[in-house]
Amino acid sequence: MTPRGWAWPAGSAAAAALLAVLVVWPQAFGMAGVYGPAQVVALRGLTVVAGGAAAVGVAVLALVVRPARWPLAAVAGVVAVATVFSAGVLWSRGVWSDRITSAASSTSGEGEVQVLAFNTLYDGAGPEVVAGLITTYGADVVVLPETSAETTSRAATLAGGGFQVFHHQVDAGITSATGLLVATSLGTYGEPRPDPSGGLGSFTVRPEPGSDGPPITAVHAWPPTGDAMARWRDDTVWAVRRCKGAEGSIVAGDFNATLDHPALRSLAPCADAAAERDAAAVGTWPATWPWWAGAPIDHVLADARAWEVVSFSVLGAAGGSDHRPVLAVLRPAG
Repeated sequence: MTPRGWAWPAGSAAAAALLAVLVVWPQAFGMAGVYGPAQVVALRGLTVVAGGAAAVGVAVLALVVRPARWPLAAVAGVVAVATVFSAGVLWSRGVWSDRITSAASSTSGEGEVQVLAFNTLYDGAGPEVVAGLITTYGADVVVLPETSAETTSRAATLAGGGFQVFHHQVDAGITSATGLLVATSLGTYGEPRPDPSGGLGSFTVRPEPGSDGPPITAVHAWPPTGDAMARWRDDTVWAVRRCKGAEGSIVAGDFNATLDHPALRSLAPCADAAAERDAAAVGTWPATWPWWAGAPIDHVLADARAWEVVSFSVLGAAGGSDHRPVLAVLRPAG
């Protein structure tokens, strides 16, 4: 092939490479927080499957369409490399969610805290489902985005009491309502301090003087929709700062963001519980999709100077919610 003849395959490969990088690693262009790339990279598992199918399809097409064989072969090669790279990212983050069937089946050490986060989808899961999760897994901290005050309080009662009940709602919509239960064994907590950026019911509670429990933040970030990207970025940054800014913090809930998105790219001195347990590629939304296809957007963050992650589990779909509950077990470090 003449040098001029190579121009078409080279140009096709270059264009495919630019698009592939934008899909599998938009961070390279500073676009992981931009509408479009942010949504695509959140579904990395789907892009791996789609990329593999596309690479095979284009390779077969290259064998059939002789005039365009080299350009198509170049594109197939680029897509294959990008797919392998993205699969490697998933593998490195981990697909091995810890399996905990009940509180009785898990070892519980002194000082351990069980953190449950569950977006109940417009209050739809109901207090019975929430209470069942609490009692089954022995949760000490329960974060409930999209949950009414009534459901939050009723779930605490059905779970046997022993919780301080907190709730914050930004407006009349249930989407902006977030509940939080904190076991009284962790101490006494003061009134909620809401997210000043106007997030969907996110807030922080701190222990009262004389109590040594950890600061706890319940998170529900705006989703990254076309008209709310700035709010989404502000909410996720605020949530991560809550973890970084107070010693011993625990921050949990629906971040509507994965580890590919800007706010979660740099967490130190905090840690993502799923990443610590090689489960950060296990999808939590939507609950009806296979775990490998969904987006891991529900998180438990903890100050790694104060907490060690014992386990992290993505639980089965519950109560018709579009989110899977997540459960992290933390114990004091050192």
